Amino acid sequence: MVGDMIAQLLFFMILILIIIGISVFIRTFTKRNKRLERIEEKLDELLKDRNDAG
Repeated sequence: MVGDMIAQLLFFMILILIIIGISVFIRTFTKRNKRLERIEEKLDELLKDRNDAG
């Protein structure tokens, strides 16, 4: 009976860790995309300024 409770607790913790892992992966992916968009906008602005000056 105690072993069953420990097994259920272990499986529940594994399930929670999987859910947390997926959410962290999604959050990291969206932050990376936003960072790339900001870098791309800055690069476009620099290229535009360079073309306007030249």
